Amino acid sequence: MSPAVVIDKWFKDIIVDPLSKENLIWNSKTAPHSSYGRRYFCDTNRGIYDFKVLLSSSTPDQKRWQEGQVAYEALSLDIAKHDGIVDYKAEIDGMRPVYEAIPIVGRCLDIGGHQGRLRHFLAPDQEYASCDPFVGVFDDLESQPKLLEAYPFLREPVNFVCCNAEFLPFASETFDVAHMRSVMDHFLNPELSLHESYRVLRKSGYLVVGLHIEGGLSGSLSLWRRLRVLARKGLGALGLTKFIDHHVWHPSYEGLTTLIKLCGFEVVTEYWQDKEVLYLKAVKVVSE
Repeated sequence: MSPAVVIDKWFKDIIVDPLSKENLIWNSKTAPHSSYGRRYFCDTNRGIYDFKVLLSSSTPDQKRWQEGQVAYEALSLDIAKHDGIVDYKAEIDGMRPVYEAIPIVGRCLDIGGHQGRLRHFLAPDQEYASCDPFVGVFDDLESQPKLLEAYPFLREPVNFVCCNAEFLPFASETFDVAHMRSVMDHFLNPELSLHESYRVLRKSGYLVVGLHIEGGLSGSLSLWRRLRVLARKGLGALGLTKFIDHHVWHPSYEGLTTLIKLCGFEVVTEYWQDKEVLYLKAVKVVSE
């Protein structure tokens, strides 16, 4: 395994086939596979298991998602090259009041969790796992000393697998918290990702979502915002790829909260960050 990644026993015990949700067959000589013949890839150089099943670009939506994922990974690697300690510390300071308002308690699944920086706000012995489609997320950590200074625990291995949020490779009712920060608007199917989160949460579990809201707290777009959107569309159409909007969804407050409720959750806490980004806690509602 890569020094950055580990598969603790409790984590391995709940990993299942992302499609059938049946237990996987683990063999020391091969990557895990399902009873019906599907085999999953293990990146032997990184020691990361890859359970992604959304691999096609055959439809316009899939092509858009794949292009967005490629762009995100390239941006992530570019940011890593700059390795700015001020940015990292600002990130931590900006997120601290969020997790004071919405504490993460219990076994946590960080969906789209990248390197697992959420661990900064968790208890030292808290059970935690990150899952993300980006297999190279831990590459070249040692070349980012300022990142490691801000987040020293990144030197410690974390439970991590690659997967799609729409097809989580985890057994039902095995987590206390499903965490989605700044990722839900990038999912190919946000609704299916919420259904999957509902499935893996225990009956007392809850969802935490952090997302930019179209129109923000006021619910209306400013003229400046409207002009920026139009400008980005125009520049993207001219072939300036850095201005292309790869977000799958730009939810309004009503759109986000309605979808969350439709997927079986009840919103119990809201925290607005800079009047444009909403963090909310939504508990799993179980029908008797």
